[in-house]
Amino acid sequence: MKPGSGPEGAVMARTLADHLDSTIQELSLHVAERYQWLLLQTLYTGSSRRRGLAKLPIEAKSHGLDIGTGFGVMAIEMAAAFDCFVDGIDLDPAVLTYAQQISAPLAEIQPRVHWIHTDIHRLPYANHSQDFITARFVLQHISHPEELLHELFRVVRPGGFIYVEDIDDSLILQYPTPPQSWQNVMAQFARLQEIRGGDRQVGRKLPVWLAMVGFSVQWVHPEWQSSVHPPHEKGPALEWELLRVEDVLPALYGADLLSPPEWEQGRADLLRTQTNWSFEGNASLQILAFKP
Repeated sequence: MKPGSGPEGAVMARTLADHLDSTIQELSLHVAERYQWLLLQTLYTGSSRRRGLAKLPIEAKSHGLDIGTGFGVMAIEMAAAFDCFVDGIDLDPAVLTYAQQISAPLAEIQPRVHWIHTDIHRLPYANHSQDFITARFVLQHISHPEELLHELFRVVRPGGFIYVEDIDDSLILQYPTPPQSWQNVMAQFARLQEIRGGDRQVGRKLPVWLAMVGFSVQWVHPEWQSSVHPPHEKGPALEWELLRVEDVLPALYGADLLSPPEWEQGRADLLRTQTNWSFEGNASLQILAFKP
């Protein structure tokens, strides 16, 4: 049953969403510091995840993969919404342990989700064996996304589909404009991701890469999130932005991309802007493509 397909389904979807969000908030009190930004991202992007999920043509009893599953929330929500089977794939065994903890109390869903620790570039699945694959905010971190897309194309059956969602930093709107010192922090943050093989403008490239490996792109939807903040309010978007930079500060310092004084100045200047009303908006790109 798809999300919102009836009153009972809508209530179940809301209840599951509440359960997942509250569990993640509780988990944030116990996980290692390096996972804090990922937990906050899971919460912050929950609305876009659920809107994207509602568009997916997943059939009951079908089987698919959630690549880079993290805490497993996308996999859990798909299994619940569509009565399908999902393997959550991740290279980090620690996040899969957390995913297992989150799914364990969900008696009806738990048997339909499995957590697989493996390299996403070498999936332990036969050719044409999966009905669908999803990947959210994964390809921005991959050194050679085209190679990964070839691997995903291999395991999807003809008539199956892939759904990806990812960022493009050009789709960010802010007013007032962040201070120059903070813009420098974010430029170096993006530079570090590039040095590591990532790409913060990957969104615009994904439709082309999907087509090049053989998928037929059905649609590309920008999914906007925006908010207006009153003075002195530290919203989740700001908290997440600070956390994700703090997580890589040692690497930024080690690569001579940023100095401690530059970080402190940028952070202080950014927080000072919170004394005024502010607007922020950003869009991820959601893409659905079928395998002919």
